[in-house]
Amino acid sequence: MKSRPLALFFFLLLAASLLPAPADAALAKRAGTSSADACNPHPDDKDIILPMPDGLSMAFRLVAVPSKGLLWDMAARPGRDDAANSDRAFYDRRYRAFLSAPFSRADLPASWRAQAPAGDYFFYLVAKYEVSRLQWQSIMGRDSAGSDANMARPVTDISWYEAVEFTRRYTEWLLQHAADALPRFAGDSRNVGFVRLPTETEWEYAARGGQTAGPEQLTEKDFFALPAGAPLTDYAVYRPEGTARIAEDCAPIGSRKPNPLGLYDTAGNAAEMALDMFRFSVGGRLHGSAGGFVRKGGSFRSGEAEIMPGRREESAFFLADGPAHARDLGFRPVISGINTPGGDRPSALQQAWNAAGQSNPLARDASRNPLEELDRLIAAAPDDNSRKNLLTLREAIKENNILQEQQQQLEMQSTLRTAVYMLETIRNYASRRNSLQSQYDSMKRDSRTAKGETLATLRRIMKTAEQGLEQFQTGIDRSLSFYRTRVEEAARLDKEDFDRALAALLKDYAGDDLFNENMRRNADLLRKHVQTARTGKLPPDTALLQEILKARTK
Repeated sequence: MKSRPLALFFFLLLAASLLPAPADAALAKRAGTSSADACNPHPDDKDIILPMPDGLSMAFRLVAVPSKGLLWDMAARPGRDDAANSDRAFYDRRYRAFLSAPFSRADLPASWRAQAPAGDYFFYLVAKYEVSRLQWQSIMGRDSAGSDANMARPVTDISWYEAVEFTRRYTEWLLQHAADALPRFAGDSRNVGFVRLPTETEWEYAARGGQTAGPEQLTEKDFFALPAGAPLTDYAVYRPEGTARIAEDCAPIGSRKPNPLGLYDTAGNAAEMALDMFRFSVGGRLHGSAGGFVRKGGSFRSGEAEIMPGRREESAFFLADGPAHARDLGFRPVISGINTPGGDRPSALQQAWNAAGQSNPLARDASRNPLEELDRLIAAAPDDNSRKNLLTLREAIKENNILQEQQQQLEMQSTLRTAVYMLETIRNYASRRNSLQSQYDSMKRDSRTAKGETLATLRRIMKTAEQGLEQFQTGIDRSLSFYRTRVEEAARLDKEDFDRALAALLKDYAGDDLFNENMRRNADLLRKHVQTARTGKLPPDTALLQEILKARTK
């Protein structure tokens, strides 16, 4: 009889061990959805996993922004190219923007650094998926409005303010339960990374492929690079043209293929909230009126044009009945930090500012620095008013030099891109010339035995062919001269700047098709010619042309 309480105890212990974990217990009632389905249905070695309540998690991807230093940023052009000639030009037309990030490589936890690409970058993190309904419930402690039995779908029907509240609560939970999971600034024990909504530029850079994409894909394409022949429906949940039946709800997170950065559902499924206020795009800049918030990516209810990463739509913060929300609008957070942490950062920022714009990058004589001349005049200024005027002039020159440095970076990439394409132009002219030359030689042989009208016809055609050969040769000569000029310009660039610009360019040609293989070969040939030009031994045109033609695609 005394053994019955003990047996009962072991029975209860066994029963408890067979019960699902708290998160899975809730999920067991929801059509067999697992926590993996609702948090990370496609795990990958490059994922950065942060914990959540109830044993859940959220997967992030590291986003790397090219930068030479703390005060450098990357020029960006959010929006769409084809919007310029549409009735949405003032919504979607590309505008001038800049992007950087708060975390240096030293600020990242050691386990994250393996995901950071080599080179000069600053970093932020972006969620791999849209926030699921289960993840929302774990932080907010209640069901989302309009949620159904499938907790793996993106949370929708929430207001912008509720999404911001989620990021606040999640950051607070991490600080209390997993503080080491957040990035911290080197040498600063007070400031830490935090969760927030992404800016429009952060969102669009990541949606287009981030550091995996080159300048052309980021600024000239309307979608990230798809494999040859791949349909858009493999990557986006949306309403294709001519579709008779419209989906009634979002698909579960990760139901389509990822973008090149490993992010899912950046096109379609649930549209996504940005931190920014919506402003019209007018004249290449954002208009001054800050309205509602920016909505990006389109949804399952959107057509193809609406899911392009550059599409810009405005959503209201409030409607007549209260905070606005929509059943196809959700969000994905980022992890960022402040720009002015403690530790070594303040002195590093000051040093970067002191060094910025100290020389005119377009000046021919680097030994004559106008800022140094002004510093001497300021030191010898006869009164405070003169000193103030000179300081104002100094700051104006410094700001102008900084702008010229940034412009020089853009021009550098343009120079290299032009040179790579020019190699194709040269080969094209040479191929057409050789083909025409072969036909001309054949007609010349035939003319030796031809008579009468046949001979007259051959001579007329040969005359036209001679003119064509002359035009092709002129095209070769001018293109070769243009290419040589671009090579010599590139040879005068700083070697590190050149290597960085060429590496960025190569990202545009990462495909496996014949065109991309040939463009990579062109880039390698350009690198060789620039190295040769630095020694002053670039071969004459005849030998240079032979090298270019030998490197043609086999």
